[in-house]
Amino acid sequence: MSTAELLHEGLVPTPGKRIRRGGLHALTGIRFFAAIWVLAFHFGAAFTERAHMPHPITVFLQHGELGVALFFMLSGFILFYTYQGNLQTPRDIYKFFVARVARLYPVYLLAIAISIPLHGRLPDRGELLIFPMLQSWVPPVSGTGYAWIIQAWTLSVEAFFYICFPLLLFPLRRARNTATLWLCAAALFLLNVAIRTPLFHPLMTATWLTRSIILPVLCLPEFALGMVLGALFLEKRSREPDAPTNDWITAAGILPCCVLIASGVGDLLTSLAAVLCFGWSIYRLANGRGWLTNLLSSRPMLLLGGASFSIYLLQALVREGVHRLLSRSHPGLDAALSPLVLIILCCLIFLYYEEPMRDVVRNLLLRKKTEAKVAV
Repeated sequence: MSTAELLHEGLVPTPGKRIRRGGLHALTGIRFFAAIWVLAFHFGAAFTERAHMPHPITVFLQHGELGVALFFMLSGFILFYTYQGNLQTPRDIYKFFVARVARLYPVYLLAIAISIPLHGRLPDRGELLIFPMLQSWVPPVSGTGYAWIIQAWTLSVEAFFYICFPLLLFPLRRARNTATLWLCAAALFLLNVAIRTPLFHPLMTATWLTRSIILPVLCLPEFALGMVLGALFLEKRSREPDAPTNDWITAAGILPCCVLIASGVGDLLTSLAAVLCFGWSIYRLANGRGWLTNLLSSRPMLLLGGASFSIYLLQALVREGVHRLLSRSHPGLDAALSPLVLIILCCLIFLYYEEPMRDVVRNLLLRKKTEAKVAV
């Protein structure tokens, strides 16, 4: 394509103008299921086992930690889709990091504030690593990543991804050849499966790998695979902007992977099924046009997907709070009500705290930078 055609299609930025791409609404909706899978892993798998539900259901919920891998791959895909062609200057990179701080910190600081009365004390010593999000920057055999708020270990990993993102974006800009991108995707797919990346977490069994390399580096292949899939998606969209995607085929690819995970086949095949399922789902649903895409893009699912960050991060805190309020007077009721309380509360947090605070943080940091530049 000529430069004029590229500009017309929005594939390269005009000077001083940011590329605006349409929202990937189905990928927002799928975030809710990732958060609920993690929630079920923590609070639902044991119940299904006690209730003697079918064994595959229990096994599937026991693998709910795989929802974290889905989040990591989604993050790489969406960031590439959003920022490819938009990080051209130091100012662009500064605005990227401001947006990342505004994305993570308001809800994260709220979670820390809620956790203080539940812990009955302030963070001390090694727990202070939670504030700069450095708690996971240790080998996975360490339990430091679980400091204070257990789920926050993934935010620490995500912060590392954000630091790496502008550096990883540079070589992908030059990989214009589709075959090269598919080769990179295949290599990252095999790497993720071979080292069982979807199963990494703090307090892992000690091996030479988990003793020698910090956790964010070990999780980086998932994020990188998401980025490469994002590059392939944009390349395909530039060639076939109106190419249809059959949602029945998408669902048919997801189902056998879920069955494989639920069958308890071992870490290697579980990792294979997870990486295949998540990569397939993300790539297909990003451009889907059918019943599944419409369902995930519906207004309720967009709200739940938007609230997924709070649902993921606050799940243990809300569970503990509801337990303290109800366990003595209504034994068992707290366990039944806490998921509903969590979802409703997090939807309200998303609408009336998280979204407004993102704007506050962005405006504050960007205005200060602008004012300093003008003063100079």
